[in-house]
Amino acid sequence: MRPVIIGYDAQSMTGKYQTGLGVYSKGLARILERHPETVDLRLLWPRHRRPFRRTWERMVWEQYHMLMTAFNEEVDLIHVPCFSVPRMSHIPKVVTAHDVILMKHPRLMSPGSRWYFSKWIPSSYRHADHIIAVSNATRDDLVNLVGIDPGKITVIYHGINPVFTRNTNPHDINRIRFKYHCPGDYFMMVGAFEPRKNIMITIDAFARIAEHSPQLKLLLVGKENDYHRQVIDKIRHMRLREKVLLPGYIPDPELAVLYSMATSLVFPSVAEGFGLPLIEAMACGCPIIASNLKVFHEIGSDAVEYVPVNDAESLSEQMLKMLDDPQHRAMMTLNGLSRSLKFNWDHCAEETVKVYFRVLTKRGVHF
Repeated sequence: MRPVIIGYDAQSMTGKYQTGLGVYSKGLARILERHPETVDLRLLWPRHRRPFRRTWERMVWEQYHMLMTAFNEEVDLIHVPCFSVPRMSHIPKVVTAHDVILMKHPRLMSPGSRWYFSKWIPSSYRHADHIIAVSNATRDDLVNLVGIDPGKITVIYHGINPVFTRNTNPHDINRIRFKYHCPGDYFMMVGAFEPRKNIMITIDAFARIAEHSPQLKLLLVGKENDYHRQVIDKIRHMRLREKVLLPGYIPDPELAVLYSMATSLVFPSVAEGFGLPLIEAMACGCPIIASNLKVFHEIGSDAVEYVPVNDAESLSEQMLKMLDDPQHRAMMTLNGLSRSLKFNWDHCAEETVKVYFRVLTKRGVHF
């Protein structure tokens, strides 16, 4: 029996830095490539291997160039790990759906991107043979908002990069504390600079407790973008320039050390389809405070302290509790380490391969 040939859309893996979508795509691909006896993974790269700057560029890739590349590779199945499915093709197609946030919150993006993410992508899911949802919350949204048959959806959780593990090495800790200017207690946020992440609410909450100790800091970790300037203006207006740090993108090994030492990860998003920083933080023993979203309860269970969305006062109260109660922090650390064991790339890959073979069998392809 020959291995199944999978055409794997690699567009989200282009560029120096990846968002959560790229982390998912790369993490899954890395494991699938270790099993050539089962899966012959053909990465389908855009010509220039750079992130798309415009929505139309991505659409041309997905609906034409990627499809032509897949034909040339003679693939048995196309897996689109994020974004939209090519419509005009008889090749079996699997897509991973991360969220349908823009259908709920269309004003979070510009008009062109809004149409693509809230209309085109959900519509394209109907052309897929099967959909992998990264959470039960995303599956429910696909059923209730997009009208997808539940039998067409399989929930498969992300895995965690093995680099994210608790680090207590004194040399690493001292080096990272010095490099990122955080000699004392600090909170951290990790992710893209977007309005839905509620960075402004986090800054407001932190301002209430900023004088708790002279060395207390807030690290906002993420690469610069257009929204970054508004965040800087907010920090200046609140007179927190010495207390709120913007280190930019941080490599995973160093991020793991920061998680390991942090008082807490703060993650008060308005909407998420999964929440990758939650599982990274849990694996490093970092306590978590997050907004009271259905998906966060699903992912975090008892390893997270939950606060109402857009409630800076409740958030600041939980942050203060994390600072003042070491026994509570220790309990949250243990809960997180235990919970993180549920998320594994090997299991993710194994379940994904089962989806491939189920789709191909249904299409009458046998190996």
